[in-house]
This record gives sequence, structure tokens and C-alpha cells, in this order.
Amino acid sequence: MSNNLYKIKQIVGLIIFIAVLSAMGMITGRPVMMLAYAGFFLAMSAIIYLTLKNHQRHFEVVNKSNKTAKSILAAILMIIAIILPMIIALRSSIINLPHSLTMGSVVGLMLGLTIVFIALVLLALYMINSKGHDLKNRIIGYLSFALAAVIPGALMQSVDRTTMGIGSVYYVAMAVLILVYNSRSLFCSQE
Repeated sequence: MSNNLYKIKQIVGLIIFIAVLSAMGMITGRPVMMLAYAGFFLAMSAIIYLTLKNHQRHFEVVNKSNKTAKSILAAILMIIAIILPMIIALRSSIINLPHSLTMGSVVGLMLGLTIVFIALVLLALYMINSKGHDLKNRIIGYLSFALAAVIPGALMQSVDRTTMGIGSVYYVAMAVLILVYNSRSLFCSQE
């Protein structure tokens, strides 16, 4: 019975995860995009599940094609994490961009800040999880994570100070964080 309850909890957790992330489709102004986001995150979850299903807690040698598939999937997730904030900023009405900014400056600013955000998150994960046996490394990791958490809010202070604007940017940052974490987990998984 305990095993069945564990599986039910996993399925419910996955449904809640996909439902929360699919709500990002509402920020585009078109409710049908909720279904598109749900489909995308469901497909990504299914791919990750199928990739890891047969190789979890096995101690045999893994063939090279599986490592290649994981690396490709990790790269795809990382690319999506990098371009997601830019697409949302340009395609939705969530952020009221100043008219003085050109398209090139918006793209450059969004890509630059997203890469800095991702680098700080990856540094935090590395310093806390991989080098966390030393207190100094954990402190550096937590400080870099705190600095990464400040970036979305600081960016929105000059553009849109409304609760909806700042909350939506943190919602997008959470999606980027999840994509980066899954990408790192796939790329750094130890067989």
C-alpha cells in the first residue's frame, strides 16, 4: 500500500507542476496558450521520464548513445531556459517595456541578464551540492543564489513596479530555474 501511495503522490505532484507552469500561458493574453504550455511541459516531463526510466539505480555500463541523448536533451533545456525570458518579454504584455528601448537593446539586455542569472544559479548549485563540505563554499553558494534571486526584481524596478509585473517576472524566473536545474541534472548525472 505504501508503494501505491508513493506513486499516487508522484503523479499528483507532476500534475500540479504542469498545471502551475502551464498557467504561464495566461501571461501571453491568449488563454489557449495555457494548453500549449501544458503540452510542452508534459512532453518534456515524458521525455525526461522515458530517458531516465530504465537507467535509474542500475550499475551496469551505460551505452554511449544514452549519454549522448541525455546531453542533447540537457542542451535543449538550457537553450529554452536562456531564450524563454526574452520570448515572454517580446511576445506578451506582461512587461511594459519603455518606448526608448530598441529591439536590439531589449534582446541584448534580456539575454545578458538571463545568462548572468543562470551562471549564478549554476555556481550556487555547484558550491552547495558539489563543494558543500566546506562552510566557506556553502556561504558562497548561498550568496550567489541570493544575488540571482535579486536580479528579476531589480530589473523590474525600473520598468514596472506593479505587483503583477514583479510577480510575473519571478514566475518566469522560477520556470528558468527549473529548466536549468533539470538540464544540469541530466548533464551531470552519474551512471
